[in-house]
Amino acid sequence: MTALTGRDARLIHDLARAILTEPRPVRVWPLLMERLTRDLPGDLAVLVDLDWQSGTGHALTGKPDWLHEAPLDSLINAHMRVHPLLRHYAHSADRTPLTLDDLADERWWKSEAYHAGKAAIGIDRQLALPLSSRPGQVRGVIMSRTGHGFSDRDLEYAGLARSLLDTVSAHETVTSALTRLADPSELGITVREMAVLALLDEGLTAHAVGSRLRIAERTVVKHKENLYRKLRVHDRVTALNKARALGLLPPPGPRGEQQAAPPNSARARYEAR
Repeated sequence: MTALTGRDARLIHDLARAILTEPRPVRVWPLLMERLTRDLPGDLAVLVDLDWQSGTGHALTGKPDWLHEAPLDSLINAHMRVHPLLRHYAHSADRTPLTLDDLADERWWKSEAYHAGKAAIGIDRQLALPLSSRPGQVRGVIMSRTGHGFSDRDLEYAGLARSLLDTVSAHETVTSALTRLADPSELGITVREMAVLALLDEGLTAHAVGSRLRIAERTVVKHKENLYRKLRVHDRVTALNKARALGLLPPPGPRGEQQAAPPNSARARYEAR
């Protein structure tokens, strides 16, 4: 196996430093995706979160920026169960970075799923950095490269990077209720749309949201449509889950009750307006 070079060690060191010194937590994952595509290197990197039992999932963030316009959630929901890497991590406790070449047979390269992904985002060779997740879920970073596969050096680097990313993910889970929430404007979400999102999170219907905000129900529906488009989801439950994953909403409190927004949080500031 090819050992990591001094340059590789510096890359890992710089990656760790970038995580520790980033002043805005909401920027950490996009920063990591950008660094991985440059350091490994790869054509793209996507952070995915999947619920294997329901067969649904979504892409939380990715680089390059054009991925935000790609139908990633549609690809995930249509083909996640047949994807060799995702299937492997869903049915095992293995958290070793692996490539498609490690697991895929001839059927994959001829499958509808492979060709759909290649047509939509140009995927060819892929490398997965699996993160710790709850039973029944798969969370990790999928990297893609066109033209040639991943080397032993790439896999060794991926193993070290995976450990860093897993630490970030665990820290994010533990401290999400205590840290400042994400700034909705970074996703193009307006003040009124954020207010609608917060009320949807309370379980209100569109009619009830309209009454609370003193706007027409059809206006609430339009705000919901805008939220779904900006979050790249298609239903209320997925929108709320993704909003929590992105830091727009706090995690559920005990017995499903929502924790109050911290007084200096973005949500609190938006609700006060």
